Amino acid sequence: MGSFTYRAKDRKGTPIEGVMEAESTGAVTARLQAMGYFPLTVAEVTPRRTTSAISILNRIRVSDVAALFRQLSDLIGAGVPLVRALAVVTDQTPNEQLRGILQQISQDVSSGDSMAQAMAKHPKVFPKLHCSMVRAGEAGGLLGDVLERLAMFTEAEEELRSKIWSSLAYPLVMVGAGTVAIVVLVTVVIPRIITIFDSIDQALPPITEMLIGIISFTRSYWWALLGGLIAIAAGLYNLARTDDGRLMIDRILLRTPLVGTIIIKREVGKFARTLGSLIRNGVTILSALEIVADVITNRVIQREVAQIPADITQGEGISKTLQASRVFPPVVVNMIAVGEETGHLDSALLRIADSYERQVERSVKTLTSLIEPLIIVAMAVVVGFLVIAMLLPIFSIDVSGS
Repeated sequence: MGSFTYRAKDRKGTPIEGVMEAESTGAVTARLQAMGYFPLTVAEVTPRRTTSAISILNRIRVSDVAALFRQLSDLIGAGVPLVRALAVVTDQTPNEQLRGILQQISQDVSSGDSMAQAMAKHPKVFPKLHCSMVRAGEAGGLLGDVLERLAMFTEAEEELRSKIWSSLAYPLVMVGAGTVAIVVLVTVVIPRIITIFDSIDQALPPITEMLIGIISFTRSYWWALLGGLIAIAAGLYNLARTDDGRLMIDRILLRTPLVGTIIIKREVGKFARTLGSLIRNGVTILSALEIVADVITNRVIQREVAQIPADITQGEGISKTLQASRVFPPVVVNMIAVGEETGHLDSALLRIADSYERQVERSVKTLTSLIEPLIIVAMAVVVGFLVIAMLLPIFSIDVSGS
Protein backbone atom coordinates (compact mmCIF):
# COMPACT_ATOMS: atom_id res chain seq x y z
CA MET A 1 0.00 0.00 0.00
CA GLY A 2 1.35 3.40 -1.02
CA SER A 3 0.48 7.07 -0.68
CA PHE A 4 -1.09 8.99 -3.56
CA THR A 5 -1.74 12.69 -4.02
CA TYR A 6 -4.88 13.66 -5.89
CA ARG A 7 -6.79 16.62 -7.27
CA ALA A 8 -10.53 16.40 -7.82
CA LYS A 9 -13.76 18.39 -7.95
CA ASP A 10 -16.92 17.88 -5.93
CA ARG A 11 -20.48 18.06 -7.28
CA LYS A 12 -20.44 21.86 -7.03
CA GLY A 13 -17.21 22.10 -9.00
CA THR A 14 -15.10 23.11 -6.00
CA PRO A 15 -11.52 21.85 -6.40
CA ILE A 16 -10.12 19.66 -3.62
CA GLU A 17 -6.77 17.97 -3.12
CA GLY A 18 -5.18 15.69 -0.57
CA VAL A 19 -3.25 12.49 0.16
CA MET A 20 -4.74 8.98 0.22
CA GLU A 21 -3.29 5.56 1.05
CA ALA A 22 -4.35 2.83 -1.38
CA GLU A 23 -3.12 -0.14 -3.40
CA SER A 24 -3.01 1.67 -6.75
CA THR A 25 -4.05 4.80 -8.61
CA GLY A 26 -7.14 2.94 -9.78
CA ALA A 27 -8.17 2.29 -6.20
CA VAL A 28 -7.78 6.00 -5.40
CA THR A 29 -9.87 6.94 -8.43
CA ALA A 30 -12.61 4.44 -7.50
CA ARG A 31 -12.71 5.67 -3.90
CA LEU A 32 -12.96 9.31 -5.00
CA GLN A 33 -15.81 8.47 -7.35
CA ALA A 34 -17.59 6.55 -4.59
CA MET A 35 -17.30 9.66 -2.43
CA GLY A 36 -18.99 11.73 -5.14
CA TYR A 37 -15.87 13.46 -6.44
CA PHE A 38 -14.63 13.84 -10.02
CA PRO A 39 -10.90 12.87 -10.11
CA LEU A 40 -8.59 15.14 -12.09
CA THR A 41 -5.10 13.84 -11.30
CA VAL A 42 -3.77 10.99 -9.17
CA ALA A 43 -0.03 10.51 -8.60
CA GLU A 44 1.94 8.21 -6.35
CA VAL A 45 4.15 9.85 -3.72
CA THR A 46 7.74 8.72 -4.22
CA PRO A 47 9.28 7.87 -0.85
CA ARG A 48 12.48 9.70 -0.02
CA ARG A 49 15.48 7.55 0.69
CA THR A 50 17.28 10.20 2.70
CA THR A 51 15.97 11.94 5.76
CA SER A 52 16.13 15.70 5.39
CA ALA A 53 16.00 18.29 8.12
CA ILE A 54 12.43 19.15 7.09
CA SER A 55 11.24 15.54 7.42
CA ILE A 56 12.81 15.32 10.88
CA LEU A 57 10.99 18.46 11.98
CA ASN A 58 7.73 17.08 10.56
CA ARG A 59 7.82 13.82 12.50
CA ILE A 60 4.63 13.26 14.42
CA ARG A 61 5.29 13.71 18.14
CA VAL A 62 3.16 12.50 21.02
CA SER A 63 2.37 16.12 21.89
CA ASP A 64 0.95 16.62 18.38
CA VAL A 65 -1.42 13.68 18.82
CA ALA A 66 -2.46 14.88 22.30
CA ALA A 67 -3.22 18.36 20.93
CA LEU A 68 -5.25 16.76 18.13
CA PHE A 69 -7.40 14.80 20.58
CA ARG A 70 -7.98 17.85 22.76
CA GLN A 71 -9.00 20.06 19.82
CA LEU A 72 -11.38 17.42 18.50
CA SER A 73 -12.87 17.01 21.97
CA ASP A 74 -13.50 20.74 22.30
CA LEU A 75 -15.12 20.99 18.87
CA ILE A 76 -17.33 17.91 19.31
CA GLY A 77 -18.28 19.07 22.80
CA ALA A 78 -19.39 22.38 21.26
CA GLY A 79 -21.74 20.53 18.91
CA VAL A 80 -19.61 20.59 15.75
CA PRO A 81 -20.19 17.50 13.55
CA LEU A 82 -17.29 15.06 13.40
CA VAL A 83 -16.48 15.60 9.71
CA ARG A 84 -16.49 19.37 10.15
CA ALA A 85 -14.39 19.08 13.32
CA LEU A 86 -11.83 16.97 11.45
CA ALA A 87 -11.67 19.57 8.68
CA VAL A 88 -11.11 22.39 11.18
CA VAL A 89 -8.41 20.49 13.05
CA THR A 90 -6.72 19.53 9.76
CA ASP A 91 -6.44 23.20 8.77
CA GLN A 92 -4.99 24.10 12.18
CA THR A 93 -2.40 21.30 12.29
CA PRO A 94 1.12 22.63 11.56
CA ASN A 95 2.68 19.17 11.10
CA GLU A 96 2.51 18.24 7.41
CA GLN A 97 2.58 14.50 7.95
CA LEU A 98 -0.17 14.59 10.54
CA ARG A 99 -2.20 16.92 8.32
CA GLY A 100 -2.04 14.39 5.48
CA ILE A 101 -3.20 11.60 7.79
CA LEU A 102 -6.06 13.75 9.09
CA GLN A 103 -7.16 14.44 5.52
CA GLN A 104 -7.26 10.70 4.88
CA ILE A 105 -9.23 10.08 8.10
CA SER A 106 -11.69 12.84 7.19
CA GLN A 107 -12.24 11.30 3.75
CA ASP A 108 -12.72 7.81 5.21
CA VAL A 109 -15.24 9.12 7.75
CA SER A 110 -17.08 10.99 4.99
CA SER A 111 -17.27 7.77 2.97
CA GLY A 112 -18.91 5.87 5.84
CA ASP A 113 -16.10 4.61 8.07
CA SER A 114 -16.24 5.19 11.78
CA MET A 115 -13.60 7.34 13.43
CA ALA A 116 -12.01 4.25 14.99
CA GLN A 117 -11.91 2.41 11.65
CA ALA A 118 -10.30 5.39 9.95
CA MET A 119 -7.70 5.74 12.72
CA ALA A 120 -6.90 2.02 12.62
CA LYS A 121 -5.53 2.46 9.08
CA HIS A 122 -2.64 4.45 10.59
CA PRO A 123 -1.29 2.17 13.37
CA LYS A 124 2.05 3.99 13.60
CA VAL A 125 0.24 7.14 14.78
CA PHE A 126 -2.85 5.69 16.45
CA PRO A 127 -2.15 2.38 18.24
CA LYS A 128 -4.78 -0.16 19.32
CA LEU A 129 -5.26 1.66 22.60
CA HIS A 130 -6.42 4.86 20.89
CA CYS A 131 -8.65 3.05 18.39
CA SER A 132 -10.36 0.93 21.06
CA MET A 133 -11.13 3.93 23.26
CA VAL A 134 -12.51 5.89 20.31
CA ARG A 135 -14.58 2.87 19.22
CA ALA A 136 -16.07 2.61 22.71
CA GLY A 137 -16.79 6.34 22.73
CA GLU A 138 -18.56 6.17 19.39
CA ALA A 139 -20.65 3.19 20.52
CA GLY A 140 -21.71 4.97 23.71
CA GLY A 141 -22.26 8.38 22.13
CA LEU A 142 -19.51 9.90 24.28
CA LEU A 143 -16.84 10.53 21.66
CA GLY A 144 -16.07 14.03 22.94
CA ASP A 145 -15.54 12.84 26.51
CA VAL A 146 -13.42 9.90 25.35
CA LEU A 147 -11.21 12.15 23.24
CA GLU A 148 -10.72 14.44 26.25
CA ARG A 149 -9.68 11.48 28.41
CA LEU A 150 -7.46 10.20 25.62
CA ALA A 151 -5.74 13.60 25.45
CA MET A 152 -5.20 13.55 29.21
CA PHE A 153 -3.88 9.98 29.03
CA THR A 154 -1.46 10.82 26.21
CA GLU A 155 -0.27 13.98 27.94
CA ALA A 156 0.32 12.10 31.21
CA GLU A 157 2.39 9.45 29.43
CA GLU A 158 4.46 12.10 27.64
CA GLU A 159 4.95 14.12 30.84
CA LEU A 160 6.24 11.09 32.75
CA ARG A 161 8.57 10.18 29.89
CA SER A 162 9.90 13.75 29.76
CA LYS A 163 10.54 13.79 33.50
CA ILE A 164 12.49 10.56 33.30
CA TRP A 165 14.67 11.80 30.45
CA SER A 166 15.22 15.19 32.08
CA SER A 167 16.41 13.42 35.24
CA LEU A 168 18.87 11.37 33.19
CA ALA A 169 20.08 14.30 31.08
CA TYR A 170 22.66 15.65 33.54
CA PRO A 171 24.38 12.30 34.23
CA LEU A 172 24.53 11.61 30.48
CA VAL A 173 26.07 15.02 29.83
CA MET A 174 28.62 14.40 32.58
CA VAL A 175 29.59 11.03 31.10
CA GLY A 176 29.88 12.53 27.61
CA ALA A 177 31.95 15.52 28.70
CA GLY A 178 34.22 13.40 30.91
CA THR A 179 34.77 10.85 28.16
CA VAL A 180 35.71 13.58 25.66
CA ALA A 181 38.16 15.13 28.13
CA ILE A 182 39.84 11.79 28.85
CA VAL A 183 40.07 10.94 25.14
CA VAL A 184 41.73 14.31 24.43
CA LEU A 185 44.21 13.77 27.27
CA VAL A 186 45.08 10.24 26.17
CA THR A 187 45.31 10.91 22.42
CA VAL A 188 46.75 14.46 22.28
CA VAL A 189 48.31 15.67 25.55
CA ILE A 190 49.89 12.59 27.09
CA PRO A 191 51.63 11.27 23.90
CA ARG A 192 53.51 14.60 23.65
CA ILE A 193 54.66 14.29 27.25
CA ILE A 194 55.74 10.69 26.67
CA THR A 195 58.09 11.80 23.89
CA ILE A 196 59.92 13.89 26.52
CA PHE A 197 60.31 10.83 28.74
CA ASP A 198 61.73 8.84 25.82
CA SER A 199 64.63 11.29 25.49
CA ILE A 200 65.59 10.93 29.15
CA ASP A 201 67.76 8.00 30.17
CA GLN A 202 65.95 7.28 33.42
CA ALA A 203 63.75 4.51 34.73
CA LEU A 204 60.09 5.45 34.85
CA PRO A 205 57.75 4.65 37.73
CA PRO A 206 55.62 1.50 37.30
CA ILE A 207 52.41 3.51 37.06
CA THR A 208 53.87 5.53 34.19
CA GLU A 209 55.06 2.38 32.43
CA MET A 210 51.55 0.96 32.80
CA LEU A 211 49.99 4.07 31.23
CA ILE A 212 52.50 4.06 28.36
CA GLY A 213 51.75 0.40 27.74
CA ILE A 214 47.99 1.02 27.69
CA ILE A 215 48.33 3.93 25.28
CA SER A 216 50.73 2.03 23.01
CA PHE A 217 48.42 -0.99 22.90
CA THR A 218 45.41 1.19 22.17
CA ARG A 219 47.17 3.09 19.37
CA SER A 220 48.48 -0.15 17.82
CA TYR A 221 45.32 -2.22 18.09
CA TRP A 222 42.55 0.41 18.07
CA TRP A 223 41.00 -1.31 15.09
CA ALA A 224 40.68 -4.57 17.03
CA LEU A 225 39.17 -2.80 20.04
CA LEU A 226 36.73 -0.91 17.81
CA GLY A 227 35.85 -4.09 15.95
CA GLY A 228 35.25 -5.89 19.23
CA LEU A 229 32.95 -3.16 20.48
CA ILE A 230 31.00 -3.19 17.22
CA ALA A 231 30.75 -6.99 17.35
CA ILE A 232 29.47 -6.90 20.92
CA ALA A 233 26.94 -4.18 20.06
CA ALA A 234 25.78 -6.07 16.97
CA GLY A 235 25.50 -9.29 18.97
CA LEU A 236 23.41 -7.63 21.66
CA TYR A 237 21.25 -5.95 19.01
CA ASN A 238 20.58 -9.22 17.20
CA LEU A 239 19.97 -10.96 20.52
CA ALA A 240 17.42 -8.32 21.51
CA ARG A 241 15.56 -8.85 18.22
CA THR A 242 14.82 -12.51 19.04
CA ASP A 243 12.05 -13.48 21.43
CA ASP A 244 14.27 -15.60 23.64
CA GLY A 245 17.04 -13.01 23.66
CA ARG A 246 14.67 -10.17 24.51
CA LEU A 247 13.14 -12.28 27.28
CA MET A 248 16.60 -13.02 28.70
CA ILE A 249 17.63 -9.33 28.62
CA ASP A 250 14.36 -8.24 30.24
CA ARG A 251 14.78 -10.87 32.95
CA ILE A 252 18.32 -9.61 33.67
CA LEU A 253 17.08 -6.02 33.83
CA LEU A 254 14.39 -6.97 36.34
CA ARG A 255 17.04 -8.57 38.58
CA THR A 256 19.34 -5.54 38.38
CA PRO A 257 19.33 -3.57 41.66
CA LEU A 258 17.48 -0.24 41.53
CA VAL A 259 16.94 -0.50 37.77
CA GLY A 260 14.70 -3.55 38.14
CA THR A 261 12.58 -1.78 40.76
CA ILE A 262 12.09 1.22 38.48
CA ILE A 263 11.12 -1.02 35.55
CA ILE A 264 8.56 -2.89 37.67
CA LYS A 265 7.01 0.34 38.94
CA ARG A 266 6.95 1.80 35.42
CA GLU A 267 5.27 -1.26 33.92
CA VAL A 268 2.78 -1.60 36.78
CA GLY A 269 1.85 2.06 36.39
CA LYS A 270 1.47 1.65 32.63
CA PHE A 271 -0.63 -1.49 33.14
CA ALA A 272 -2.94 0.25 35.61
CA ARG A 273 -3.23 3.49 33.60
CA THR A 274 -4.02 1.74 30.33
CA LEU A 275 -6.42 -0.85 31.75
CA GLY A 276 -8.22 1.69 33.92
CA SER A 277 -8.65 4.12 31.03
CA LEU A 278 -9.96 1.42 28.70
CA ILE A 279 -12.47 0.05 31.25
CA ARG A 280 -13.67 3.55 32.15
CA ASN A 281 -14.36 4.24 28.48
CA GLY A 282 -16.49 1.14 27.99
CA VAL A 283 -14.02 -1.37 26.57
CA THR A 284 -14.66 -4.92 27.75
CA ILE A 285 -12.14 -6.38 30.19
CA LEU A 286 -10.95 -9.13 27.85
CA SER A 287 -10.40 -6.72 24.96
CA ALA A 288 -8.74 -4.22 27.30
CA LEU A 289 -6.34 -6.84 28.66
CA GLU A 290 -5.29 -7.85 25.14
CA ILE A 291 -4.47 -4.22 24.40
CA VAL A 292 -2.62 -3.80 27.70
CA ALA A 293 -0.43 -6.81 26.89
CA ASP A 294 0.70 -5.02 23.72
CA VAL A 295 1.48 -1.84 25.67
CA ILE A 296 3.78 -3.56 28.19
CA THR A 297 7.39 -3.45 26.95
CA ASN A 298 9.09 -5.87 29.36
CA ARG A 299 8.55 -9.41 28.05
CA VAL A 300 8.56 -11.03 31.50
CA ILE A 301 5.74 -8.81 32.72
CA GLN A 302 4.04 -8.98 29.34
CA ARG A 303 3.78 -12.78 29.60
CA GLU A 304 2.09 -12.53 32.99
CA VAL A 305 -0.40 -9.95 31.68
CA ALA A 306 -1.10 -12.02 28.57
CA GLN A 307 -2.09 -14.96 30.79
CA ILE A 308 -4.81 -12.99 32.58
CA PRO A 309 -7.53 -13.29 29.86
CA ALA A 310 -7.22 -17.09 29.78
CA ASP A 311 -7.62 -17.26 33.56
CA ILE A 312 -10.61 -14.88 33.49
CA THR A 313 -12.45 -17.08 31.00
CA GLN A 314 -12.06 -19.92 33.51
CA GLY A 315 -13.79 -17.88 36.20
CA GLU A 316 -10.82 -16.21 37.86
CA GLY A 317 -10.65 -12.47 38.54
CA ILE A 318 -7.74 -10.19 37.70
CA SER A 319 -6.61 -10.00 41.32
CA LYS A 320 -6.81 -13.78 41.72
CA THR A 321 -4.59 -14.25 38.68
CA LEU A 322 -2.05 -11.67 39.84
CA GLN A 323 -1.71 -13.24 43.31
CA ALA A 324 0.75 -15.77 41.91
CA SER A 325 2.73 -13.05 40.16
CA ARG A 326 6.32 -12.40 41.18
CA VAL A 327 6.19 -8.94 39.64
CA PHE A 328 2.99 -7.26 40.79
CA PRO A 329 3.32 -6.14 44.44
CA PRO A 330 0.73 -7.41 46.96
CA VAL A 331 -0.59 -3.88 47.58
CA VAL A 332 -1.49 -3.60 43.89
CA VAL A 333 -3.21 -6.98 43.90
CA ASN A 334 -5.19 -6.02 47.02
CA MET A 335 -6.31 -2.69 45.55
CA ILE A 336 -7.44 -4.44 42.36
CA ALA A 337 -9.33 -7.00 44.46
CA VAL A 338 -11.12 -4.21 46.34
CA GLY A 339 -11.95 -2.53 43.04
CA GLU A 340 -13.43 -5.74 41.67
CA GLU A 341 -15.49 -6.31 44.80
CA THR A 342 -16.88 -2.77 44.89
CA GLY A 343 -17.45 -2.48 41.14
CA HIS A 344 -15.01 0.44 40.83
CA LEU A 345 -12.11 -1.36 39.18
CA ASP A 346 -11.35 1.54 36.85
CA SER A 347 -11.01 4.02 39.73
CA ALA A 348 -8.78 1.63 41.68
CA LEU A 349 -6.53 1.11 38.66
CA LEU A 350 -6.19 4.84 37.99
CA ARG A 351 -5.29 5.46 41.64
CA ILE A 352 -2.63 2.75 41.36
CA ALA A 353 -1.33 4.42 38.20
CA ASP A 354 -1.09 7.84 39.87
CA SER A 355 0.76 6.36 42.84
CA TYR A 356 3.23 4.31 40.83
CA GLU A 357 3.96 7.06 38.34
CA ARG A 358 4.93 9.31 41.25
CA GLN A 359 7.07 6.49 42.65
CA VAL A 360 8.81 6.09 39.30
CA GLU A 361 9.61 9.79 39.22
CA ARG A 362 11.02 9.69 42.76
CA SER A 363 12.97 6.49 42.08
CA VAL A 364 14.56 7.94 38.96
CA LYS A 365 15.60 11.04 40.91
CA THR A 366 17.06 8.82 43.64
CA LEU A 367 18.94 6.74 41.07
CA THR A 368 20.36 9.82 39.36
CA SER A 369 21.36 11.29 42.73
CA LEU A 370 23.38 8.10 43.31
CA ILE A 371 24.78 7.97 39.79
CA GLU A 372 26.10 11.55 39.79
CA PRO A 373 28.63 11.11 42.65
CA LEU A 374 29.65 7.71 41.24
CA ILE A 375 30.37 9.33 37.89
CA ILE A 376 32.35 12.09 39.59
CA VAL A 377 34.38 9.56 41.59
CA ALA A 378 35.03 7.40 38.51
CA MET A 379 36.17 10.42 36.48
CA ALA A 380 38.33 11.60 39.37
CA VAL A 381 40.01 8.18 39.63
CA VAL A 382 40.76 8.07 35.90
CA VAL A 383 42.02 11.66 35.73
CA GLY A 384 44.00 11.19 38.95
CA PHE A 385 45.64 8.08 37.51
CA LEU A 386 46.63 10.03 34.37
CA VAL A 387 47.95 13.02 36.31
CA ILE A 388 49.95 10.96 38.79
CA ALA A 389 51.41 8.82 36.00
CA MET A 390 52.62 11.97 34.24
CA LEU A 391 53.82 13.93 37.27
CA LEU A 392 55.85 11.23 39.05
CA PRO A 393 58.59 11.11 36.39
CA ILE A 394 58.76 14.90 36.37
CA PHE A 395 59.19 15.01 40.14
CA SER A 396 61.92 12.40 39.99
CA ILE A 397 63.73 14.41 37.31
CA ASP A 398 63.62 17.53 39.48
CA VAL A 399 64.98 15.65 42.48
CA SER A 400 67.84 14.09 40.54
CA GLY A 401 68.69 17.41 39.00
CA SER A 402 69.07 19.06 42.40
